[in-house]
Amino acid sequence: MELLKTLEEKISALMNLVNSLKAENVQLCKKNSTLRETIEQLQVIEKSSLQDKEKFSNEKALTKSVVDDLIKNIDALVDKEIQP
Repeated sequence: MELLKTLEEKISALMNLVNSLKAENVQLCKKNSTLRETIEQLQVIEKSSLQDKEKFSNEKALTKSVVDDLIKNIDALVDKEIQP
């Protein structure tokens, strides 16, 4: 009889452990889902940032080209003014 009681206690303890592990698994699945969503959001932000960086790089190159042309024109005007 004592053996049966011990067996019942061990089974009960195992059931509690299984239930505890199931609850922990549910929490971890929710956290995993949240983390996946966060990763997806970060990937969208990263893609947008890369596009912005490329856009600004192109704008920088265009601005540099315009400023270089402007400086050349100013230099040409100055050279004409200096020549008699």
